[in-house]
Amino acid sequence: MERRFYAMRLWYEGGPFRGYQRQKGLPTVQGALEQAMRRAGICAHLSAAARTDAGVHALSQVVSFAVREALDPEAFRREVNRSLPEGIAVLHVRPERRGFHARASALSRTYVYLVGAGLPEGLRPYAWSLPDGRAFPETKVESPDPKVMRAALSQSLGEHDFAGFSRFGSRRVRARRTLLRAEIHSASWVPLHAVVLEGNGFSRAMVRNLVGTVVAAGLGLERPGRVGEILSAPTRYRGVRAPGSGLTLAAVSYPPSAA
Repeated sequence: MERRFYAMRLWYEGGPFRGYQRQKGLPTVQGALEQAMRRAGICAHLSAAARTDAGVHALSQVVSFAVREALDPEAFRREVNRSLPEGIAVLHVRPERRGFHARASALSRTYVYLVGAGLPEGLRPYAWSLPDGRAFPETKVESPDPKVMRAALSQSLGEHDFAGFSRFGSRRVRARRTLLRAEIHSASWVPLHAVVLEGNGFSRAMVRNLVGTVVAAGLGLERPGRVGEILSAPTRYRGVRAPGSGLTLAAVSYPPSAA
């Protein structure tokens, strides 16, 4: 019997979890999802569109799997949701074409990073709240200048080697990526800024390190041209890494026939 392919769209709050990927002895989104699926009678290998870090949220994470059973998507969604912990929900389940893979089949991913000052209490778990004495002990400036941030961020648009903004492991990072969109939108009612990044892929810590440099420029602690300098001569990143709690995986796009 041939395997049948399915895709799930997830929402989750990152705060209670140590990231998406399963880690022994730690609460993770993947671990909770696998346990809930087993209770629904399904054991399968899961592939995610993005392996979000600890504290990072998702509005539309995509997870794919293949099984021999023919599932009723809506009944399966309800059954899995009954067993998931607070902070995770399956929004949608649908059958997919043979060979569909949440990561490999994706055209792009969109992340949104929120940063601001004097934020309402309900927004603080989802944004980088300034001033941040640990990240920027040398300044009392509370709100970054959005014009300066836009000038810095614009240098990242297009295809670059983002190794200088990536987390280095035991091997040299392969981080050639293309940013299709790099924008900053500012709220009118509070000093809140949304950094929107859409790309064909993102290396580990790339978004958080890029945002850290852009915010530092907005606070007057880095030259706006620093982003371009790091891209043109990538070395180990030594700047500020933005906290995971301000980052949200907002969307994953696929060809019209998928997900």
